[in-house]
Parts: sequence; C-alpha cells; structure tokens
Amino acid sequence: YDSDPYIYPAMFESRRHAENIIPKMIRAGDQMFKCDNIYAAMDGTKIAGVLIWMRGPLQWNKKIYEKCGGRAKHIDRVVMEYFNLFEEAPSDMNTMVRISVKKELQGNHIGSLLMQTFMEAEQGPYQLFVLSNNAEAISFFQKKGFRIRETRPGFSLDYQVPPCFWMVKM
Repeated sequence: YDSDPYIYPAMFESRRHAENIIPKMIRAGDQMFKCDNIYAAMDGTKIAGVLIWMRGPLQWNKKIYEKCGGRAKHIDRVVMEYFNLFEEAPSDMNTMVRISVKKELQGNHIGSLLMQTFMEAEQGPYQLFVLSNNAEAISFFQKKGFRIRETRPGFSLDYQVPPCFWMVKM
C-alpha cells in the first residue's frame, strides 16, 4: 500500500481496506492479484519485498474487486487513466506492475534478486512504468537493461503527479 502514494489510495479507502481486499482478490483468481503473478522475498517469516507482474494485456475485473469488498469512489477513474495503460501490452509482454521493498531493507539487493529470479523464470520482453522524478528507480532499471521508450501521463487524484516513463527491455 505504501509503495505507491497515488494508485493504492485511489483504489482502496485505507491501508486496512487494501489489506482486507487484496487477499480476497488473490483467492478469487483476479488476473493481476493472483499467486502466480507475485514473487515475494522473505525476511524470516515476514515479506521483505514483492514483484507483481502479468503477461499480456490487463483486463481490470471490477466485478471481482466489488465482490471482494472494493468500493473506492475513484476506481473507475483509476481503471480509465491508469490500468488502461496495460491493455496495450502484446500477449508476450511481461509487465512488472509493482516492485517494492520494505523501506528499512532497501539497499540490500532484494529488488535485484526479485528481478533476477523473475527474469530467469519468465522470458522477456519486459515493460514497466516509473515516475519520471524517481531518479533512483530509473537508474536501477537502466542498470538492468531497461530503456525509456516514451513519457506518459502519471496518475493521481489531484493531477499533481509527475509523468511516468514507459521503460522496456527486449
């Protein structure tokens, strides 16, 4: 939830709401939130980082979201302005939807290990979107062979977020 101060607060009423809804969506077989699409790095019994991905275009399933208790008033706007970016993906494209490492564990190569494990298991091409003001993440992905393909609008409820870079690795 804390990994994206724009998308998740628009999708869920609160952190608690997200923690309640996302596991239900995983169990319901949602296309994005499903076990087959999540790589997790563990620190003992706690999650240290996650990589959420999907192959091909995303079709957001509002029915599953609502069935699982989703009711954010901005969900239609999130789908229209954010998730529709993923509808364009070719069927062989692997999209890294979210890569996140607990703040206190960053700098320990957990993100690199998550990406390495993912890329060894799932053959490319790959794409992701990163905020254009996130120099650290952009540098990280460029070191992994990603290149900026184009600039796209970012998403926030107040329209104050910087644009995103669409980054690809073929």
